[in-house]
Amino acid sequence: MEDEIARKVAQLDAESTEVAEEAQHTLIALGPQVLEPLIAAAPALNPFGQLCAVEVFTALGDPRPADTLIGMLGSESATVRQWAAEALADLGVQRAVPRLWQTYDAFLRRGEAPDDSEGEGLRWALTELGARETVLPRRSAALCGTGGAPTGLWPVEHLPEVIRDLADHGQAVLYFQVWEVTFDGGRRGVRGPGIDWTVDRDRPWSGCVASCRDWALLAAEAVDMAPGRVVTISWIDAADLRVDSSRELPAADQPEIGPGMRPLDGTARD
Repeated sequence: MEDEIARKVAQLDAESTEVAEEAQHTLIALGPQVLEPLIAAAPALNPFGQLCAVEVFTALGDPRPADTLIGMLGSESATVRQWAAEALADLGVQRAVPRLWQTYDAFLRRGEAPDDSEGEGLRWALTELGARETVLPRRSAALCGTGGAPTGLWPVEHLPEVIRDLADHGQAVLYFQVWEVTFDGGRRGVRGPGIDWTVDRDRPWSGCVASCRDWALLAAEAVDMAPGRVVTISWIDAADLRVDSSRELPAADQPEIGPGMRPLDGTARD
């Protein structure tokens, strides 16, 4: 069995993504016995192989890969950083919070768009671990999950009101997604209006909020408010664009850097 596990772990590095994904599913099926060899191998895998490893770690729900996942926050791949952050939150690894903040600060310093998937993933992870508070006004909270909408979703007819309410409380709406609830309780994405907008970080925050509100309301006007449709909304607070230098980690506390990874402060490594 050890040889079979080693072979499947090595296949995560295969050039064929199909071979890597098949190995991933096999490792998940084999259970916790795969963790130690996978933890040892993960830092040297290619980015796709590391994503497969993250999927295995998350599926098995064991906190032992925590250090490896924290190390992946220094990956050169934004997707690896995002998936590692989300896995750390799924596994409830509280000690990852300082590194997650540092990774998010590095994201901000690079000038990435706030609605970039990495930023979304890092903010979600920090929120799940209790390190970031989402500002949800009372009226918007009251409308969430009403009219038969699942928890965490708003009936689409309330979209304009929620956009205005968030803006009135200093929250910048980044985007929204309309969904249809399926018969089995799942959801299927509905084609949106195709209107996108950005946060101009050089403007005063009040101007950013107003601009995002106006663009979001324009997009909401083009949405088909069909009965039974629901919506998810992404928004940020002014604090989400603020870099905090006090969160920097001493060099001695930097995680081990493996192949495909880089120091979290963006400096070169000999």
